[in-house]
Amino acid sequence: MFQNNYPLFNSGRLLKIEMLEELRNFPRGFFDARIKGYSNGIICGCEIEVSDNYIKILEGIIKYQDVIYLLKEDIKVEYTCNNKLMLLKIKFLPEIQDSDFKINSTEIYLDEKLEIKENEIEICRFKLRAGAKLRADHTDFIDLSTEYDTVNTIYAPYAAYGSSSLSPEILRRFGRELLECNLSEAWDISFAMMCVQSKDAIQKEIIISYLVNKLDIEVKNYNNEDLYLYLLEVLRSAKDGAKGNGRRGSGRFKKILID
Repeated sequence: MFQNNYPLFNSGRLLKIEMLEELRNFPRGFFDARIKGYSNGIICGCEIEVSDNYIKILEGIIKYQDVIYLLKEDIKVEYTCNNKLMLLKIKFLPEIQDSDFKINSTEIYLDEKLEIKENEIEICRFKLRAGAKLRADHTDFIDLSTEYDTVNTIYAPYAAYGSSSLSPEILRRFGRELLECNLSEAWDISFAMMCVQSKDAIQKEIIISYLVNKLDIEVKNYNNEDLYLYLLEVLRSAKDGAKGNGRRGSGRFKKILID
């Protein structure tokens, strides 16, 4: 489970090796300063793999209510085929305190309810049909939203400055596919390269600004699903344009000479 153990050095208590090890292994001051102002969500790791009848969450870090939760080892969650939309959720439990630690822990479970409560976040969702196998390896950007038998991480919130954002891997896939098109607009190239090279979640404000300028949509706080669908619209348009223009030329920009 995700957990955060905070050693308490109280007067009259014995100094235990476990307390020193926790202090050594978690540079709290640096980490808190590094992500100050960040939203709740996945900071890094927590990728999804599927093996047999288990969904595996790889080790990672999550932030919730200014507390950092570490998943130090991969964890498996068993799933079954019921032809229903299932959400893999993390539930953040109330803080407890003993003589030595403040303990913040979690529960990880599958749920049919689409509602995400205040003390929960979604890691992924899927709908598995009878006789089918669940998969987490996507073929392209549009495959990320395949309805059946495919792990969907679009709705998972990733911690970013201000408010949560899309997964860096989703944006990285978008950027790579967009760069394969015959781009001519500077902001397309710039945004695509940012998506490819960024290891962290890109601020939602930047994504929205790009989409507003590209698609002339309204400026507002879109959710992850909205952002994905608008990015898909951009990518489809770019690919259709690339097909219409034939093979990519030697350069993206052309000069027009007027005599």
